[in-house]
Amino acid sequence: MAHPILDAILSEYQEVLGSANPESAEVQRFRQFLLLHGGVKTLEAPGGKAQIIDRPEALRCFHFSQYLNWYLTEKEGAPPFAVERARAAMIHLNQWLFEASYVPVEDFEENRESILGDAEGPPHREDTTPPEDSEEEASDPSPGVPEEKDFYVPGEYAVLLGGDFVLTRVEEGILYGIREGDREETGPIVVNREVATGCRIGDRVHLSLGKAGDHWNLLGIGRRR
Repeated sequence: MAHPILDAILSEYQEVLGSANPESAEVQRFRQFLLLHGGVKTLEAPGGKAQIIDRPEALRCFHFSQYLNWYLTEKEGAPPFAVERARAAMIHLNQWLFEASYVPVEDFEENRESILGDAEGPPHREDTTPPEDSEEEASDPSPGVPEEKDFYVPGEYAVLLGGDFVLTRVEEGILYGIREGDREETGPIVVNREVATGCRIGDRVHLSLGKAGDHWNLLGIGRRR
């Protein structure tokens, strides 16, 4: 069965978000970018309103990167914090498109890489072998989050989870992220305040987690890229 046109799919997602959700306005701005600069097929509907009549497969990874890295910055003059907010909205849109079966997994992965941008670099897996002078280094204060640090004693966790995550939400003492290869967001992840303040949406970070009731405890964190 053929998918609905892209215009209808974006409208469906906006209905899922609700008009009060700021990401709904971000999706509308992304739709406007597609109409003006995306090279998609359009049709002028009654009343003079243009519609995107291409199917969802016409939405490609480069649309996301052009929107974030060119349209918002060069055409709209958006400040960095607004671009990062838009990046988070595009992460959620791409995830919804995949979960709703509007895009295949290959396109989902390509879109995600394009949204995050080349500057983030490839996922980094930290060396878990402690250096010989690790005890001396631990006593030296240093800004930011160390390359490898344990924040909780694992104890008896029913579920342990580890891997490279892309952070999708950053709150005070709370993180959310999507693990590489997963479809769904993991969270809330309880962290120290210093960890949360050193993170931003789109960061790639290696996390070790333990399930504790309705949340995850942070057992270890690797260097961010």
